[in-house]
Amino acid sequence: MPTHKGTETIRTARLILRRFRAEDAEAMFRNWCSDPQVTKYLGWREHESAETTKVILSEWLPKYEDPAYYNWAIEYGGEAVGNINASVRDRHDAGELGYCLSRRLWNRGFMTEAVAAVTDFLFGEVSLHRVLIRNLALNPASGQVAENCGFRYEGTERGLYVLKTGGFADIEARSLLRDEWENRKRGSGFRLQTERLVLRPFLDSDFEAVHRYSSDPETTKYMFFGPNDEAATRRFLSYVKTEWSSREQRAYECAVILKDGGALAGGVSLFRTGPLGELGWILAPEYRMRGYASEAAGALMDWGFSELGLHRIRARCDARNERSRRVMERLGMRREALFRSARFVRGEWQDEYEYAKLKDE
Repeated sequence: MPTHKGTETIRTARLILRRFRAEDAEAMFRNWCSDPQVTKYLGWREHESAETTKVILSEWLPKYEDPAYYNWAIEYGGEAVGNINASVRDRHDAGELGYCLSRRLWNRGFMTEAVAAVTDFLFGEVSLHRVLIRNLALNPASGQVAENCGFRYEGTERGLYVLKTGGFADIEARSLLRDEWENRKRGSGFRLQTERLVLRPFLDSDFEAVHRYSSDPETTKYMFFGPNDEAATRRFLSYVKTEWSSREQRAYECAVILKDGGALAGGVSLFRTGPLGELGWILAPEYRMRGYASEAAGALMDWGFSELGLHRIRARCDARNERSRRVMERLGMRREALFRSARFVRGEWQDEYEYAKLKDE
């Protein structure tokens, strides 16, 4: 059975999740309740006046006396900018989340931040077994928030929802189980050590260090991604946590940590497809030219051969990226190809080197 706690205040890096107050009505109406773009895929219509919002809010407030009632105001910049609620079914130790947010804050990672915090609360404090998020298939952004937080697609309920404009729409369902959440929080316990480095899964607390290099145009010049905005970096951190908790993990994304001082110098990755793997790496500018990329990538490559049983591991780079090419050669990888105009980066086709190493080598 759940251990009900009621709607307790939760603080995140940028938000305060708290109980609604009577004085929130004006901000609610202004920030989201009156916006037809926000309510487009929700089960209620936009409010025509602030009085409607006040009536709804007056119905919510007494419910906070019930310890099984969960409805948070999302506060940012000193005012309510959205809400997130959870309905809990005691008999199944399960809950379902719903949420909405002011349109001016879309695409900046705020909703993912709020959903992740409430999910932590429901598993960690209320002791739920399962949390569900359902969204209209017409609203993929809502589904993306769920996936950013590690929720896995379960299926589509076809033609279940009656649209306000008439017609029917599909509903997608995604869920997260307690053991999956625990794996995400533990970061799987993976560690690799070299003479100077520790490789471990990325953590939410790595955001500032990761965003510093992933938002740098010079650092990402030869990459397929970037330069990142904050939302893109948060999506990356959520994605790698999901991979580390997956039962069928394909991506092994590791933070590169200096033993001397504990600084996060960059990242190194190994992607697995059956018996084949692919290495990648990136370093913050201040940590280049010290051999860290070769040391980190070499350790992860050895681990891929010995622990994952990979047969072949490759690495690719933009042909203009001389530093990455030298790393591949220091790792004992052989140049197998120069593919002409095979890499589309920043709106242009570039040549691409491919290097590889076999297990018996």
